[in-house]
Amino acid sequence: MDVKWLGTVDYIDSLTLQNQSVEKNKITGRNLILGCEHSSVITLGRRSEGDGEIRSKTHLPVVKVSRGGHATLHSPGQLVIYPILNLRELKLTVRDAICLLEKATQASLKSLGIETHRKHEEPGLYTDKGKIAFLGINVSHGITSHGVSINVSNDLSLFKNIRSCGIENESFDRVASYNDQILTHELFNRWVSEFQELLQKESSCI
Repeated sequence: MDVKWLGTVDYIDSLTLQNQSVEKNKITGRNLILGCEHSSVITLGRRSEGDGEIRSKTHLPVVKVSRGGHATLHSPGQLVIYPILNLRELKLTVRDAICLLEKATQASLKSLGIETHRKHEEPGLYTDKGKIAFLGINVSHGITSHGVSINVSNDLSLFKNIRSCGIENESFDRVASYNDQILTHELFNRWVSEFQELLQKESSCI
């Protein structure tokens, strides 16, 4: 499995890179995990109600995407992870993949002393203070794109621009509330290690 840290990447450029990586995976079957940060941008998933999930006075760019879920927001200081995984090669169902991504996220946060849980039956993870991690994928020809985002040191006030994941008055948390020394690329490395370990141990995730 290849792993690449991209640094700060324009969101549209990341979509192009994901699409190219999916096409390459169709030929090679080689799995890839991309890690990055984005400038501030609102993204609307397939379940989004469009403008109904965006605050009217927002100045942020808005992009409609193919992942599952509702509206979310990316900004500097948030870790974004794009696993390009061939589910057939890995013998995983879509449900398995989502569960493994979530477990890797939970384990990487726990390694920093941050306990998380699920809520609302929505993908993503919460602390007692609010939502700290988001999950939404797309699967095309058995290959995943999009993925996970984790609030590390980003400005949480920017979430006021959206009705996150279709939920009114959602509260949010970030890693910096517990550990202000960890950098996004360091958390990315922890996440990749946890994911690879889980992948070796579990062929399914129930």
